[in-house]
Amino acid sequence: MNSISRHDVNTLLRQVQGNSLFNRQLSSVCQVNGLKSTGVKAELQRRIVHRDFSFKPSPFYSVEGPVSGLRTFMAQHRNTVTIPLRLSDYPILQRCSDDKSYRIMVFCASDDSGLQDVAFPHQSELRVNGDEIKANLRGLKNKPGSTRPVDITNALRLRSNYMNNIEFTYALTNKKFYLIVNLCKATSVSELVTTISSRRKISEESVISELNKIAQDPDVVATSQVLSLKCPLSYMRLEVPCRSLSCTHLQCFDATSYLQLQEQGPQWLCPICNKSAPFDQLAVDGYVKAILEKTPKSLETVTIEPNGKWSSKPPNEDSSPSRPRGAALEDDEDDELEVSEIIIGGRRLETPRKLSHYTDTPSSGGRDHSSTAPRGSHSAKRPAPAVIDLTLSSDDEEPIQRPSKRQHTNMVTYHRASSPPFLSESPINYQH
Repeated sequence: MNSISRHDVNTLLRQVQGNSLFNRQLSSVCQVNGLKSTGVKAELQRRIVHRDFSFKPSPFYSVEGPVSGLRTFMAQHRNTVTIPLRLSDYPILQRCSDDKSYRIMVFCASDDSGLQDVAFPHQSELRVNGDEIKANLRGLKNKPGSTRPVDITNALRLRSNYMNNIEFTYALTNKKFYLIVNLCKATSVSELVTTISSRRKISEESVISELNKIAQDPDVVATSQVLSLKCPLSYMRLEVPCRSLSCTHLQCFDATSYLQLQEQGPQWLCPICNKSAPFDQLAVDGYVKAILEKTPKSLETVTIEPNGKWSSKPPNEDSSPSRPRGAALEDDEDDELEVSEIIIGGRRLETPRKLSHYTDTPSSGGRDHSSTAPRGSHSAKRPAPAVIDLTLSSDDEEPIQRPSKRQHTNMVTYHRASSPPFLSESPINYQH
């Protein structure tokens, strides 16, 4: 059998993509090649020309069909591709007006065969009717498959004769990219949570049976464990406790929080064990759900015994060891108080300040360290109280004279940051 020349292939492709063939002819070609034979003309043409090009499925949307041809981005410095889109050319777009769950999305991939992840050129920009579309075209760094298609529905004017222009600009690409615009049926997070809740569950009996199996294993030392009733993603109380069927831990995450995270950047990894947790493997944990139904909303943790029984910890229980009462009294007896006297308007105010006998951290800033007692020793003498008389008028005051450097008898030095802000740390003599 003679091979078909490249020229003949290109001629056939142009014929399929043109207007010379009717829908019934394109449908017959699809049927002969084992492809879906129903749909609009543009969809039939795409199936024939790009029969192996498709994107990995997502629970958040299902592709109903293309509303543009497949555009190829060549590896070059910079280029802009314009895709015209008019309602009269694609009657399927009318679904967007009748049902808001139908969305028009822009898809892009780095290959044109097989199932593809959504991936846009690193430097790219998308505009619709001259307005820039604010969307994350890169996804998560070094995380292939974390990019979402771009929803441009709200930027389009879906009127019969209005020509929408979709402009995609890219630059500095070292490989080809392929872009197509699809009509999709979107599924909300709440609908997906309902789907998870209504399908197969991890039964309470199976969890208890697994715990007992581990406890009876002679090679394993089974101990009690603490189960958090909060979602590790939202830090809120679990509403729909969920985990993957492949997860071996008891800790669950909330189904709504997990799906909202995947909607922003799909990775489908368990936030607890980092194992794969795709949508079709998610299940409600009946054991944890029963605990949530039997406990108040204020309870954050429960203790799980090796045999599967659980108990709630008292809310006032603290995991940190309490100090002995005698030790606290001993500390109180060892503390000394320094009373600073301040006279304001003829009234004497006393401000007690506790002096610590222990030095936790050396003082900084060039302060005098000679008055600091060594660790574990008591101070030899209590410092004299500071007396400041603020009743004198400014006319009676004499100029402040600084003492000579050798005079230290009236010096008051403060080593703690808790000193009143109006007490100076430098020696000052008030002479009357």
